[in-house]
Amino acid sequence: MKYNVDEIFKLDDDYYNKAKYCNDNGLVIKEVTQENDKERYFKIQKLPEATLDQILNQLRKRREYECFSIINRGFLWYNKLTEEQKNELAIWYQEWLDITDKYEDGIDIETIIPKKPKWLK
Repeated sequence: MKYNVDEIFKLDDDYYNKAKYCNDNGLVIKEVTQENDKERYFKIQKLPEATLDQILNQLRKRREYECFSIINRGFLWYNKLTEEQKNELAIWYQEWLDITDKYEDGIDIETIIPKKPKWLK
């Protein structure tokens, strides 16, 4: 079933379907107030566009999770790497450091995420 953006509705048995529809289509359900009415009402809305700061912070968090957890493994781990692996790792690390400079409005973020070296686990 399809629901409309800005549709206002009461909490009903169809709420689950509306919530699933919103999740599947990048929409959210927000509670709204109606003047002089004590019942609860909800409205289907578009997700607000992420701000530049929010996008850059997402990239920084992703860098921390995907990159820094590997880069900061320590001396013993690095000693097991070949020179070629160390070079690949240095390039990959620098690409992650530069990620926030590569972002442009409207770009698909996945196209700028550095590719992890294949040998890296």
